[in-house]
Amino acid sequence: MKKIFTLLVVTMMSLSLFAYNGNSRLSISAVNNKMNLKVEVDGRKIPMRDNSITLRDIGDGYHNVKIFREVIKNNNAWGNGRAKQEVLYNSRVFLRRGYHLDITVNRFGKVFTDEEMIDRFDDEYYDDEEDYYEDNNHGNGGWNNGNYREMNNRDFEQAKETLKKDWFESSRVSTAKTIIDANYFTTTQVRELMQLFSFDDKKLEIAKYAYRKTVDRNNYYILSEQLTFSSSKDELARFIRESR
Repeated sequence: MKKIFTLLVVTMMSLSLFAYNGNSRLSISAVNNKMNLKVEVDGRKIPMRDNSITLRDIGDGYHNVKIFREVIKNNNAWGNGRAKQEVLYNSRVFLRRGYHLDITVNRFGKVFTDEEMIDRFDDEYYDDEEDYYEDNNHGNGGWNNGNYREMNNRDFEQAKETLKKDWFESSRVSTAKTIIDANYFTTTQVRELMQLFSFDDKKLEIAKYAYRKTVDRNNYYILSEQLTFSSSKDELARFIRESR
C-alpha cells in the first residue's frame, strides 16, 4: 500500500514539473478562412490574421468575447449592397490560469469551445508567432493597461480592512494575492497595499505580483519610495525594466 501511495505522489510531482504555471491563453479561429470574422474581447477590437488570433498572457478571470461576421446584403438588381454584422457568439468566458481556451467557428457559423492545460511540451508554449497582446501593446503597458477599471474606493478600503485582520505577514501576502487576482489597481492603490507590510521582501513581493494587474504601469517607479534598502529598490527597478 505504501508503494502505491509513493508511486502516486511521484507521478503527481512529475506532472507538476511539466505543467505551465503562467497566465491564461485564448485562441479564436474559423475553419473557413473566407468567413471574414471580426472579434472583440472586453470591448476591444482585435485584428485577426487569416481568421485566427491567439492572446497569450491575457490574464485569468472573466472576459467578454464577441465574434461576428460581415454579410453583404444585396439591395438591388445590380448587386450593390451593404455590409451587415451578424453576431455568431457573444458570451462571458472564464479563463483559468495555466489553461488554453480555444473558440472555433465552423463553416456553418456554429461556435465550439474547448479547454486544455498548457504544458511545457506544448508546441505553442514556444511559439514565436506574432501575438496581438505581445506585439501591439508593448508601448502602452500591455493588455490590461487602460482597458480595465481599478477597484472603486469602497471595495478597496474593505480589502485593506480584510488584510489588516491577518496577524501574520505570510498569511497577509496570501490574502493580498487572492484579492489582486480578482481585481485591477492603480499604482497608488498598490502603494497602499505595500504599506500594510513591514518588511521589504513582502512589500517587493506584492509590488511584483500586482504589476500585471495595474492600469497605470508607467507610474510604477514611485513604489520604490516604499522600500527601505537600496538593494530592494534596485530589484524593483530591474523587475520593471524586464517586464516592459
